[in-house]
Amino acid sequence: MEKFLKPTFQKIIKVEEERTSNVAKFVVKKLERGFGNTIGVALRRTILSSIPGIAPFAISIEGVNHEFQAFADTKEDIVEIVLNLKNLIIEVDENLINVDEIYKFTINQRGEVVTAGDIEAPIGFKIINSDLVIANMVGKAKMNMTIYVAYSKGFKTFEENRIFVKEALGGLSNIIAIDSNYSPIERVNIRISDVNPGESRVFEELTLEVETKGNILPEKVVAFAGSILKNYFKAFDNLEEVDLTKQFVEEIEEEEIDSHLQMSIENLNLSVRSENALKAAGISTVEELIDRPVSSLQAIKNLGDKSKNEIIQSIQDLGLSFKSE
Repeated sequence: MEKFLKPTFQKIIKVEEERTSNVAKFVVKKLERGFGNTIGVALRRTILSSIPGIAPFAISIEGVNHEFQAFADTKEDIVEIVLNLKNLIIEVDENLINVDEIYKFTINQRGEVVTAGDIEAPIGFKIINSDLVIANMVGKAKMNMTIYVAYSKGFKTFEENRIFVKEALGGLSNIIAIDSNYSPIERVNIRISDVNPGESRVFEELTLEVETKGNILPEKVVAFAGSILKNYFKAFDNLEEVDLTKQFVEEIEEEEIDSHLQMSIENLNLSVRSENALKAAGISTVEELIDRPVSSLQAIKNLGDKSKNEIIQSIQDLGLSFKSE
C-alpha cells in the first residue's frame, strides 16, 4: 500500500525585503491530498478565535459617570475616547503576571495631548503603540483615568463586560464597560498548492501566513494553535489504539526550501532576455516567480515560448513547482 509521508514544517524567511517580526510565513510539505485544507482551515480558525491576549474591558475617568456624559476637559467625547482605547496594543509577559487577575493601568497627565505613552502599567506589561492618541485636552486640564485590563481570548461586547464588571469589581460606581478584542491577530492566510501535479501521486503543500499586532511572535501563535488542537484530539485517546508506525515509514528528503525561495533569479542561469523580462515584470526572486500559475508567464512582456520553457525547466531543476491554476 502507499504509505503516508511524514510532513515537514518550515519557516520561510524572505531576505530581499525587511520583514517585521510580527509577520511570518510557514510551509508544511508533502501532505496527502485533502490534508492541506483539513489542517490549514483548523489552524486558521483556531488562530483567529482562540489565541489569548490582553485588552481593556472597562475604564473610569475622574468627573465622568457614564459614557454619554459631556466632558469639558477634552475635545473628544467619552465615546471617542473609548474608541481610541480599543486600539491599544499591549504586550504581556505571562511569566510575570497572574493571567486570572485584573490589572489597573493609570493615566495622570496634564498637557495638550494624552497618548498611550502616558499610561502607567504594572510590571509585566508593555504598551506597543505608545504614540496612540487617546484624547486632546482643553487648556490646562488634567486627565485622571483608570484602565481595567484582563487576559482573555476572543471578542467581548460591552454588555458582557458590564456583567463582568459587576462580578469582578463588585459593581463599583463610575466604571464604564467597553468592548474588548483580546485577539493579538491581524490576519491569517492559508494557501494549498499541488507539489507534483501530473504525477500519479499528488502531494499538497500548505502555506500559512500569520500577521500579529506586534505583541506576540507568529511562531508562538502557530505553536499555541497547534497545542490547542492537539489537546482537543486527546479526547480520542480512550478509543482503541491504532499503531500507524508502519504507515508512516517513508521519509521526506530534506530540501533547502529557504535558500531556493530566497534565490535571486540572476542565479537561475537564464538567458539575458529571460532575466531582463522577469526583472521588468517586478520579479526578482524564485519565490516571487513561483507564487503564480505557470500560465501567467504568457502575460510577461518580451517572454516567448523558448524563454518560458527555459524558466519552467529551471524551476523544476530546483525541485519546485509553480502555483496551481
